[in-house]
Amino acid sequence: MSAELVANVIVLFLVFVVLDISILKYHVSAMLIGQCMTAFFAVWTVHHDTEDHVYMARTVRNEFKRVVTYNMFYHVEHHLFPAVPTRRLHILAKRLDEHDPTVEIRHVF
Repeated sequence: MSAELVANVIVLFLVFVVLDISILKYHVSAMLIGQCMTAFFAVWTVHHDTEDHVYMARTVRNEFKRVVTYNMFYHVEHHLFPAVPTRRLHILAKRLDEHDPTVEIRHVF
């Protein structure tokens, strides 16, 4: 961990102090902002207002949303079957819906 921290500090120093490449500065800044948004997208969006629900998570069921989000919001399925790879969660979702279509599923968006 210490080596990774030192490597990150060195890279940030090179990008923002030594090198004068605007596109590289933009890229690193965008990545830093994106990293700060991880908790919002990975935790809050899929768990908010689900404390009283049987699954305690949200999911997606729209094909377009599935493709745009790279299958990353199939969180109910992830909680039920964590060993299933992300790329196969949409298949699992269809199977779960066919198995019991009466179960209420809360959607991410």
